[in-house]
Amino acid sequence: METDVAFSGLHGSAKLDGQNYAMWHRKIQYFLHRKKIFDHLTTGMPKPIEPKNGQIAQYRRELDAHNKWCDEDLSACFTMLSCMQDNLIREYEKYQTAKELWKVLKVANGGTLATILGELTLKSINTYLTQNNQ
Repeated sequence: METDVAFSGLHGSAKLDGQNYAMWHRKIQYFLHRKKIFDHLTTGMPKPIEPKNGQIAQYRRELDAHNKWCDEDLSACFTMLSCMQDNLIREYEKYQTAKELWKVLKVANGGTLATILGELTLKSINTYLTQNNQ
């Protein structure tokens, strides 16, 4: 429920229009971090290779993890696309993963120093939180 409220706030604020990337970029990062799918912006997960001999249980665990990752990645893509103007959705919906979409958006919008510094700050916060939650 809390995530729904956060999403409606994100979705209700200014959508990406080609002029407001720096602020949109930050809002998306914070939202995806809150949903615990921020890592989809920078990582991928290849589909596991089906074993030819045994090890079916391990393969099924890997396949389940991959399927979960795909669902989360779709959620990250949906979040980004839902927070764009309609003309941009049509332009960017062709990208298959959140990582790919994020990278293309950054290149298309200049990846300004502000967004680069913001990313470094968020990575530092993530590292700090991860280390202190263990």
